Amino acid sequence: MVEYADYTFYTDTFHGSTIPEAAFSSVILRASVYVKYITFGRIEDTEIPEEVRLAACEVSEVMYKADAEGEQKEKKSETVGNVSVSYVTEQQDGQTREAAAAKKQYAAAYPYLIHTGLLYRGCR
Repeated sequence: MVEYADYTFYTDTFHGSTIPEAAFSSVILRASVYVKYITFGRIEDTEIPEEVRLAACEVSEVMYKADAEGEQKEKKSETVGNVSVSYVTEQQDGQTREAAAAKKQYAAAYPYLIHTGLLYRGCR
C-alpha cells in the first residue's frame, strides 16, 4: 500500500501542524487506505494527483484527532448521587462510533475529490 503523502508534503504544502512526525506514518497509512476505499481503487500508485494527497492529509488529521479525543473525553454532565456521567459525543443516538467517524472522514475528503471524478460510483 502506498502512502499518498509524506510528512514534508503535510507540513510544507498542506501546512498541517496537528500530527507529530512520530505518529504521521501510521495515521497517513490508514488515511490512504480510506481514500483508496472511497475512490474505488482508481488511483494509480505511480502518479498520485495533488488532490488525493491533500485529501489524505485532511483525513489523517480527522483520524488523529479522533484517536486523541478517544483518550480524553469531555464531560457533558455528572451526577454524584448514584454516580452518573455523560460525555460529549458527535454521534447521534443509535449511531455507532465507527459510522460517525466514517462520516467525518468522508466529509473531510469530499471537497478535495469531488471534481476529480474519483468519487463517481457509476460504471465508466
